[in-house]
Amino acid sequence: MRFLLLAACFLGQVQAADCTHLVFSANPNYPPFHWSDRGVLQGASIELTQRIFKELGVSAEARYLGPWSRVLRAAETGQIDLIPALKITPEREAFLQFTAARFSANPMAVFVRADQRFEYSGWNDLIGRGGLVARGDRFGEGFDEFLRDKLTVVTSNSMEDGFANLVRRRGDYFVTSYFAGRAYLAGKGQDASIVALTPVLNQGPVHHGFVRSSPCRALAEQVSDKLRAYEADGTTERLLGKYLEKWRLMAPRRVE
Repeated sequence: MRFLLLAACFLGQVQAADCTHLVFSANPNYPPFHWSDRGVLQGASIELTQRIFKELGVSAEARYLGPWSRVLRAAETGQIDLIPALKITPEREAFLQFTAARFSANPMAVFVRADQRFEYSGWNDLIGRGGLVARGDRFGEGFDEFLRDKLTVVTSNSMEDGFANLVRRRGDYFVTSYFAGRAYLAGKGQDASIVALTPVLNQGPVHHGFVRSSPCRALAEQVSDKLRAYEADGTTERLLGKYLEKWRLMAPRRVE
């Protein structure tokens, strides 16, 4: 048994040594966590991820790959090494090894047109209404299964399309991240016409996900330590605030 533990430790050290350059990508339309500005990824998760790997002596390249669904496919096929700040789901765990520590909390919320609010106290109040979700989004904490079994939803290509479809009355509500949704609406000047219902759907955290076929996943524990420390000292919250303000200032220019 001791031999096996030593061998596993040695293998992890070898794999970590093989990780000298890491490529990561993210949802290009998910402010303030991450978004694309003319093909350049930026946001709180982008800055913090690059900072962490610089401290670990690994060069980290944030690569724009296009829509969120394409980013997930790139991870599943081993074309990248990491996706930062996303929900843990059984589906994703098949090809991603998630950090033990979270990046931050990321509550999910139900957004509606301000002039079409409805009585809402929890998930069951969505049954019988037409919903909208963005392609590739997962919500965690049991809501994905509830959505599949109980709700009728239409999938939009992105958060932008989801909110546009809500405005066009192609659905009664749109489910997305509370923070990212509010940031997007503020950037578009729509934060008065579209509002989030309370309570939020869940408080689900987001974690970094290492591609299982990547040698860089041997660094997962060290990255967890860094994420934990940066959330504890307030760095993560400050970065989210910094990029929320940056997104507001960039409005109304679209940055895809």
